[in-house]
Amino acid sequence: MKEILKIYIWGKKIMKKVKVLKANKKHKEFIIHANNVINNVNETEQTNGLEKNIDKDYFCDNPKFHCLVAEIDNKPVGMILYSYFYWENDGEVLWISQMYVEEEYRKYGVFFKLIEKLREENKDIKIVSCATGDENKRMQRILKYYGGHEINLKFYYKKV
Repeated sequence: MKEILKIYIWGKKIMKKVKVLKANKKHKEFIIHANNVINNVNETEQTNGLEKNIDKDYFCDNPKFHCLVAEIDNKPVGMILYSYFYWENDGEVLWISQMYVEEEYRKYGVFFKLIEKLREENKDIKIVSCATGDENKRMQRILKYYGGHEINLKFYYKKV
């Protein structure tokens, strides 16, 4: 279903169609770009892991993750990258690894369309989880808006 995005530029209302679809090869550079921006905001170590591995991990027969991309006029402007894991207390969990909307398209409903599509494709999921850096106050507000609750867990990370 195509949705109309209302954008006001210099006082003129412009109608744009937002299309959300499964990421394909034409979105590869956008996904890598979004990852780099997110890493900068969260002050995460910069690596080229996604860029190096995206073809074998996503653009393959058995992808290790899923990705939805929002487009306006066939231009990618937002994305959600996610996967699944099992948490013994809750069962299957949808893990949102990354969420991103280009700055000039924020506050126009692109993110809400991405979330709507994510929900539509995952109707049986009861738990959604994600993490964000302490510095990413904008994402923390969004997560709280959607009913997210901060839990007192520490995440540890080690490359092997």
